[in-house]
Amino acid sequence: MSTSDAHRREDRSAEAVLAAARQAIDEVMARSSSGATGDSGAAGSPDGGAPLPGGLAGVWRGAEPAPVPAAPAASDAEDESAALAGGVSPDDPEYKRAKKRALNMLAARDHATEELRSKLLRKEHPEDVVDTLLDRLTASGLLDDEQFAAGFVRARRESRALSVRALRQELTKKGIPESVSEHALEDLDDEYDLAYEVALKKARSTANLPHDTRLRRTLGMLARRGFPQSVCMAAARRALEDA
Repeated sequence: MSTSDAHRREDRSAEAVLAAARQAIDEVMARSSSGATGDSGAAGSPDGGAPLPGGLAGVWRGAEPAPVPAAPAASDAEDESAALAGGVSPDDPEYKRAKKRALNMLAARDHATEELRSKLLRKEHPEDVVDTLLDRLTASGLLDDEQFAAGFVRARRESRALSVRALRQELTKKGIPESVSEHALEDLDDEYDLAYEVALKKARSTANLPHDTRLRRTLGMLARRGFPQSVCMAAARRALEDA
């Protein structure tokens, strides 16, 4: 191969490299004008400006373009930020304070959604922050009205022997929707058997009192537990006979 042929080949190679670099730079400028950003390369740009993105420095040197690295996975904070509604950032100091208080409350015991909302608002957390936080807690499973209602009914039934009516009233005070309350109450045992157990305990504890006093006190207790009047009377009379 002659010297002139070698020079012509080098010139063509240099022109090809320059053409590739110009095209790559044009593409970067086009992306920049449309708001897109690329990954920065290791070397500087040919005009001494910002580093060339995505392997362009290698093109400028005449090397094959390096593959553009994949975008890094979103962080947990970015995932949470994307999930938050209403423009509330997870880095908002108010959001952080409300979240800390809510988690402390939930660590102490389960709460109904509306119950927790009322408590947070009473602590003067902003309403939009509270609503966003509750949505996030619900999505993560830390707030679940159906699960709360089922556990609340079971615990109150066992510890205080409350009637269906009394349990329904307490669920309403907690802000549980009616449909959720009815689902939690639908499988409860017969009211009369529970009322009788309550009445029998009361009758035995008042065995040294006059009959009328025992009846009055037994009926009063059953009424406070929310049992219907007919059930109260039947259970109280039977309990006094059996005690």
